Amino acid sequence: MKIAFIGAGGIAGNYLSSLKKLEQPVAAICDLNSERAQKVAAENSAQSYTDYKEMLAQEKPDAVFICVPPGAHDTQVEDAANAGAALFVAKPIGLDFDAVLRTRDVIDKAGVINQVGYMARYSDITERAKELVGGRQLTLGFGRFMCRMGANHPWWGKGEISGGQMLEQSTHVFDWLRYFLGDVEEVAAYGHKGAADDVADFEDSTTCNLRFQNGAIGNIVSTCCANTPKGFAAELSGRDFYLKAVMDNHLHGVIENENVEFYGEEAGYFRQVEEFLKAVEANDQNSVRSSYTDAARTLAVTLAANQSLQSGRPEKVKNI
Repeated sequence: MKIAFIGAGGIAGNYLSSLKKLEQPVAAICDLNSERAQKVAAENSAQSYTDYKEMLAQEKPDAVFICVPPGAHDTQVEDAANAGAALFVAKPIGLDFDAVLRTRDVIDKAGVINQVGYMARYSDITERAKELVGGRQLTLGFGRFMCRMGANHPWWGKGEISGGQMLEQSTHVFDWLRYFLGDVEEVAAYGHKGAADDVADFEDSTTCNLRFQNGAIGNIVSTCCANTPKGFAAELSGRDFYLKAVMDNHLHGVIENENVEFYGEEAGYFRQVEEFLKAVEANDQNSVRSSYTDAARTLAVTLAANQSLQSGRPEKVKNI
């Protein structure tokens, strides 16, 4: 399989590490920063490019990993799909929802395998939680993404590029709750500014209430100014049912008065890449747990949450 990368920043290194473990070579690396493109390409015995369109034309890859910041999305995914390449897209998939929907349509027309990097869907504890939930009715889901971001990140603290913490980081929590509770109908978000102005030009702390289409409710809290151990966690509740997933490997709770305690080994970072390659080899989109279309639904929720922050009122989530 001939693999190429568009973007060679931080998350690309994670995917490249997984490919090395799978003994899967990489043919080409493209990045606007020529020095970085050359460095990462040399480390992977690959060709380096600064123009991804040239790379697609020259290399004709079977699969492309698109690893660019949300605000840097243009037509990279569309062009790779039109070139016939399978797609692995780093989350989140953009800031412009209309552009994302156009890209979705291009992917559907091209008929290529597509996956988005929501690694938590591929973790051991998520698999175990799915088994335990089974057909039970869930009534409540809540979660958190709490961390202490550094002030020297090249783009994360710029809202016009990252989209803010709910859209760029806490998207993992929104997506995980959607994976269990289904689509979200309405959100209401509130935020605080002033505690991390050296880190971000957007809210340093937020809370977002959710109403799911099936009637369940939820809440997600986020902060980028607190160094909180195990800051990525989510909880599920229903009648005689409670589970807490502490990412990346601990699941515990109580189901019908029976204690649950489970420790996983695979966090999902490696498995998501492994399963993507399997899906490409088998040409089986049904085995993908996080398609581009499904990621667009998660994006719609976080965009609505950001809109609610600005409007100060509940906002409906766009249906797709």
